[in-house]
Amino acid sequence: MLVGHANGLAAGSYAPWLRELARSFHVFAFDARGHGASLWPAGALEEVFCVDRFADDLAAVAEAVRARIGARPLHYAGHSLSAAAAVRLGARGAPLPFASATLFEPPIFPPRDSPNYPEAIAQQERLVRGSARRQARWTSPEALLEFLRPRGVFRSFDPEMLAAHCRASLKPDGAGGFVLCCPPEIESAVFAAHRDADTWTRLPRVASQLHLVSGDPDAPERDWVSGVMAAIARRLPQADLTVLPGTGHMMIFQQPQACRDLLLGRLSCGM
Repeated sequence: MLVGHANGLAAGSYAPWLRELARSFHVFAFDARGHGASLWPAGALEEVFCVDRFADDLAAVAEAVRARIGARPLHYAGHSLSAAAAVRLGARGAPLPFASATLFEPPIFPPRDSPNYPEAIAQQERLVRGSARRQARWTSPEALLEFLRPRGVFRSFDPEMLAAHCRASLKPDGAGGFVLCCPPEIESAVFAAHRDADTWTRLPRVASQLHLVSGDPDAPERDWVSGVMAAIARRLPQADLTVLPGTGHMMIFQQPQACRDLLLGRLSCGM
């Protein structure tokens, strides 16, 4: 199983969840460009971190994994950024290079005439601005943990998952402190790229079967993505949708056990 992470996070942010999946699968996880231990080419941020580059990278990673596993089936679980990369890759018309694809809330931005557009643009603009102002330097992963624990969506995170995220999202700065692996300007550029992408119009081109997983669209403080997941599923030629009550966009961190059981249950049924 290949697992892809969300914007601003790293593969290691999911470490406790990956360990659980590894009880049933040989698990591969990767850091997307601009995240974790990855590198990225020089150039304008809007070009280096546009949605098509993440799709290209996913195809390259999948090819590398397939070279290692041979004829055995390769399954994919993508969250947010990496879920959207799979959709973008599939929208090129060719089948995805996976035996199955389970996508946890791909942030496919709705068009201006969608009733969800005002909510989506307001939330996404806050993400673009807020991530650009994110504090980049920290004294330790523990300091980041204490800062995040009582704030916003992080209050709903499983404690072990939050601790893993704080360890994985920082790297030594060479001066005794730590710095975010994903620089604030890159996280902001990725949010802006998904806001501006035309993936919505390309959804009917996706030829592969997709299993979409949504947070709770009826939650009082829902994420905009949860509100459009049903419409995304309807536009895709071959997709089914599962809603996880009581969760939001960061569902894997909020209910890791439920997300693991959902994923393994789908695969045991042969998709």
